[in-house]
Amino acid sequence: MMLGDDLLRWAPELWLSAGALLLLLASVTTRRARHVTSLIFWATWCIAAGSLWFVQLLPHGAAFSHLILLDSLSSVFRWLALGSVGLVGLLLARASDVDPAWRGEALGLLLMVGVGLMLMAEANHLLMAYLSMELVSLGSYCLVGLSRDARSSEAALKYFLFGALVSGIMLFGMSLLFGATGTLSFAEIWNALARLNELSVRVCVLAAALLLAGLAFKISMVPFHLWTPDAYEGAPIAVTALLSVGPKAAGLALVLRVMVALGPMWERLAPTMVLLTIVTMTLGNVVAVSQRNIKRMLAYSTIAQAGYLLIGFVVNSNVGLEALLVYLVAYLFMNLGAFACVQAVCQEPAPAGEEAAPQAVGGESLEAFRGLSRRAPALAASLAVFLLSLAGLPPLAGFIGKFLLFGAAVEAHHPFLALAAVLNSAVALAYYVNIIRLMYVAEAPESAPMPVALSIRAAVAICAAATIGLGLWPHLLLEWLSHLA
Repeated sequence: MMLGDDLLRWAPELWLSAGALLLLLASVTTRRARHVTSLIFWATWCIAAGSLWFVQLLPHGAAFSHLILLDSLSSVFRWLALGSVGLVGLLLARASDVDPAWRGEALGLLLMVGVGLMLMAEANHLLMAYLSMELVSLGSYCLVGLSRDARSSEAALKYFLFGALVSGIMLFGMSLLFGATGTLSFAEIWNALARLNELSVRVCVLAAALLLAGLAFKISMVPFHLWTPDAYEGAPIAVTALLSVGPKAAGLALVLRVMVALGPMWERLAPTMVLLTIVTMTLGNVVAVSQRNIKRMLAYSTIAQAGYLLIGFVVNSNVGLEALLVYLVAYLFMNLGAFACVQAVCQEPAPAGEEAAPQAVGGESLEAFRGLSRRAPALAASLAVFLLSLAGLPPLAGFIGKFLLFGAAVEAHHPFLALAAVLNSAVALAYYVNIIRLMYVAEAPESAPMPVALSIRAAVAICAAATIGLGLWPHLLLEWLSHLA
């Protein structure tokens, strides 16, 4: 296709990029920066959403000299990236842990991260995969360090150092793969692998392992998860919500692309991936049980959720891919909804004229949720819905996703993987229900109703409606996915 056709099909990313540049410019040149930057952000998001709906009507195929692939898979992940950017934008609008003077920069970086997330899902070339991952990483490092808390700078530094190390490992793997196959294109790698001798195939196996290490960093897979708790705890809550969903979804999309490119050697990697999937979900759930900081608990919860999502990848079937996409959509709403509720609680002000106990009102301790059902009944009910959905209980969206994932594992003759997932879901229920117990059952001192910002209420309402709706009418999601395909 001509360059003009490629640019038209890539219009959503172009609008997001232009909006990000305008936001960075407006934040330093406009006196009423807060109002102007919010207007630019939401105008950009709406235009990008409209253009993304329009480009779905255009033919699928490769673009920009086969550097990216605009197909049904990338369509799903483009919507996921845009949805996560929009919901996180609502949380940033009233984020007390982000300096108001930096809010314009934060929104601009958020849009650029959204572009990177879309590119990760579209990458059809190792060079584009690396550039898109670095775009997401650099924006994420800056966003993590935006909080005025000293922990934020420490978390950003740890995140950067770990990311730089993993980036170097991934580049080394790419260089080995290029040396063995003579190409960086995913399609050509698949053809080249079929013609290699045994020694070259072994080099490619090592290269694939190093490449997957970089992708494992993005999705918080064991043993590349060590950055996750510290980064989540130190980052502003809205940024933590983004990290828990966006890079994970885009990373899984890129893993799927790499899996297709490495098709001839997948059988050599599959046993290791199954083992790491079990270890990831187990470690995440077991460590989460002992956490007393809500952000660290949800950090380990997202590690466990990565293990569940990897099931759709390791079963290597169309059923597994469909289950993965269904659970990703459900995960987007239930996890971002949970973080929206956490942000509302952590930002709760102390009662006027009173000196509240440090763990009684606001703060990140689990004790801050004690008696929440009496201070904010709707917020407590919504958080209970999100937590029960993450645990996989019916009739919520998380149950549908886990049911399909576990069924795909059984169908692919991985009964031990399915059993491990079921047992881990039971463990996860313990720490999810503990929060519900604190909200509804545990004794708590009398306190005034808790104010919740309008933008946070909007985010919670959208996520709660989607979590319940997709659980009651899952065929709507399945039809949407089949329509995109």
